[in-house]
Amino acid sequence: MAQGDFLIGAVGDVFLDREDPSTALDPVAPILRGLDLVLGNCEGAYTDRPQFAPSARWRCVSGVHNAAPLGPAGFDVLTGANNHTLDGGHVGLSDTVAALKACGVLTAGVGESLAEARMPLLVSCQGSKIAIVARASVFQPGYEARPGVPGLAPVRIHSHYYIPDWDAYGGIEPGVRPHVRTFPYPEDLAALQADIVSATKSADLVIASFHWGEASKRAFLTDYELQVGHAAIDAGADAVLGHHHHFLRGIAWYKGRPIFYGLGHFVFDLRWIGDKLDDATIDHLKHTYGDYAIYPREGYPLLPFHEDGRLTLIALLEVRRGQITGAGFIPCIINPQNQAVPVDPESTQGRRVVDYMREISDEVSLGTRYVLDGWAVGEHRVVRALPSQ
Repeated sequence: MAQGDFLIGAVGDVFLDREDPSTALDPVAPILRGLDLVLGNCEGAYTDRPQFAPSARWRCVSGVHNAAPLGPAGFDVLTGANNHTLDGGHVGLSDTVAALKACGVLTAGVGESLAEARMPLLVSCQGSKIAIVARASVFQPGYEARPGVPGLAPVRIHSHYYIPDWDAYGGIEPGVRPHVRTFPYPEDLAALQADIVSATKSADLVIASFHWGEASKRAFLTDYELQVGHAAIDAGADAVLGHHHHFLRGIAWYKGRPIFYGLGHFVFDLRWIGDKLDDATIDHLKHTYGDYAIYPREGYPLLPFHEDGRLTLIALLEVRRGQITGAGFIPCIINPQNQAVPVDPESTQGRRVVDYMREISDEVSLGTRYVLDGWAVGEHRVVRALPSQ
């Protein structure tokens, strides 16, 4: 690439919780270290002195030593706005930020107050300034930052339950399952857009990161994901990165700018899940959420997800002359050791990832083509995402 041109990489949820985390990222570290800027989502707390929040349910908390490999593996920024931000309490959040900083990783979307959590993170890359604005719409009550109270930067969501006019039985049969529409709080959306507009004045590129969506469905985008993603770009964001679902979502283009609706998880250790769930609870989860429920899976002790949750990717944003000119991904498969392993797009495993992206994009009508056109990162071929013509 020419001078001043660069590649940004991004992945979904990252959380290390193992006795020896030093090799967790070995298969992908050469790729990450070869990129100019790498972002991910820190899906948990790194602390040796957790103070468990009363509202926390499944707590993602591991020792500080687990954070140490993240910087050396190639990560530059990890967003902290998500539903596990305060699993270790306020002290856990402080320890997490400090542990990541100690290994060379910056954080966005969290802070000691709402004003600090909302503040865009500015980083330099090949002579350009990049602003990262991070928000969460999926989180436990009390995890959001407030004036003088640590936490995450939120985009809160209203849920509206209704019986549509076309449902002939809904109006006459009590107990009919309602439909759900979701809308962002107007004040939170306005704050998000104001922060993006402000960031455009001090940065060459703005990337918006969101923890959002529903995790228990294969291919599904809520109303608010579409609304918030578009609103971010309307305000000036150059790209949108979504996560939380633990399963990949598709890529869309809006006003010539890419939206990665769901990056899935990348290396997300949940080794304690089998100790928390008895047989009755597992049966209940299966009955309620089906195959996409979270429960122990044979052969994958750190990854209690449906086999679709073993498909992941490294998202890529190609920047030329100060603008994002391309978007794509390197497909990866998560192995039984819970390591993301890059695979060739035309291999059997690579085709699983590419076909999955095509299928889910078509199911929610994103209008995106996934093609191989010679773009590569080192020896790894990239699948390019293009608007349908």
